[in-house]
Amino acid sequence: MSIFRSYFNKNNTIIANSEVNTAKNPVTQLFYGKSPVSKCINTGYSGDTCQGRTGFTTTVTEGFSRFLFDLNLDDLQKQVNNCCFNLDNATHTLKMTNTSNFDDTLLNDKVLIGDTRRATSFTLMLFKATSGHSWNEGVGYDYLVPFGSFEPDFDLTYSTRPSNWLSATTLNNWFYPGIYLNNLPSSFTSLATQYFDNGNENIEFSSPSLNFEINNLITGATSSISANTYGIAYLPAFENLTGLTEAYSVGFFTRYTQTFFEPFLETEIMDTITDDRSNFNLYQSNRLFLYLYDNNGNPRCSDTQPTVDIVDCNDVIQLQLTSTTLTCGAYYIDLAITSLPQTPPVVYEDIWANITINGIAQPSVTNEFIIYDNAFSIGPNVAQPKIYGYSVSGIKEDEKISQGETRKVFISTRVPYTTDEQVLLDNLQYRLYVTQGTTEIEVIPWSTVNMSFTQNYLLLDSSWMIPNEYYLDIKATSNQQVDTYRKAIKFQIVNQL
Repeated sequence: MSIFRSYFNKNNTIIANSEVNTAKNPVTQLFYGKSPVSKCINTGYSGDTCQGRTGFTTTVTEGFSRFLFDLNLDDLQKQVNNCCFNLDNATHTLKMTNTSNFDDTLLNDKVLIGDTRRATSFTLMLFKATSGHSWNEGVGYDYLVPFGSFEPDFDLTYSTRPSNWLSATTLNNWFYPGIYLNNLPSSFTSLATQYFDNGNENIEFSSPSLNFEINNLITGATSSISANTYGIAYLPAFENLTGLTEAYSVGFFTRYTQTFFEPFLETEIMDTITDDRSNFNLYQSNRLFLYLYDNNGNPRCSDTQPTVDIVDCNDVIQLQLTSTTLTCGAYYIDLAITSLPQTPPVVYEDIWANITINGIAQPSVTNEFIIYDNAFSIGPNVAQPKIYGYSVSGIKEDEKISQGETRKVFISTRVPYTTDEQVLLDNLQYRLYVTQGTTEIEVIPWSTVNMSFTQNYLLLDSSWMIPNEYYLDIKATSNQQVDTYRKAIKFQIVNQL
């Protein structure tokens, strides 16, 4: 499995019926209920105050906010164009970190301003406006008009420059105020929803509709992302609530956070290589691979889909198959054999043809595989766990890696009490994480390590990794025993100079 992250180009939080812009704030405050930007009206009574002004009182109105964003899919599109990512095996998840995720004392607390309480028991939706717009991010930070000694000439946090509730750019308004009308379903499309119980959960939007939307943007089946507006908002039922005396708010880190928790779209590609050529067995599904590389060791893709003939030991063609693309330079077939005229082990051949690179036909390739009959142990004895020793190469301990590098990391598995007897494992896993204090923040969840004909390895693409210190763990499972090797290696991702 490969993980790839696409980050935001721009974002902004807009507030209903207000021209305020809060794009540069490191946190987006999504709220509904009593509007925190209610206006002051003059009463003439000295006992009334509003935002530090005597003789004024606050009008109580309902309000809500919406978060807008624009994704940068350029790097992901490059991966797809060079055939390294097969979108048929891809799922996409939009992730944002909740600002109260790390402190339970913030639950149900009043936050930021008076009469604003942490929201609980609500549903957010990921939406796409049906009327696309190009829009400007803006330079605002806060949504309250400053008052007192810093009002207003010396305060740079408050801005009404677009985008805001009414305007997409200086010259153009939104087709609908606020991008869409919550009482007009045709003005927006809900791509995914997520229910929040306590209100401190992180955003993890995923759905078939989101997969379809992102895949179509990458392949060009729909208009480019610059012609669309995406965002996050409460369901219309929450935005339309009336009579509330408090605002209910939830906060998430935006692209301007100075922490590790920058929001992103995570693309997960099921491209793990498990090559059974070295241990091909009867009575189970086996996978055989063909790898295409140039003289420099760079993976290449065939213009045509390779075909495979399975030939027995008597030179008789038993099967003719068409391969499937897994990732750049890797093609496979799934093959299950349940009977043989000979007694295993038996040598068969797989002949790969119809290979074309840059329009030039390549010669066919003949490989061999041995069919065994040792996939299962059936009898009265209980198998013992297999314990191995592990070493990691391809990255040095505490190495500083420039962001953008791709490393091939090898995990060598040695038989105990030997120095050079190595084995290949198809159940070896790894995970990647960073630490924030005593908390571990998972970057890549437990994923299966690739197993080729000769080695266990993983590809580490640092192009999307935020500069930080990373840790790699290894886990192996044998006869229901799980052995985890913590912090097998530590390295740092640093900014390119």
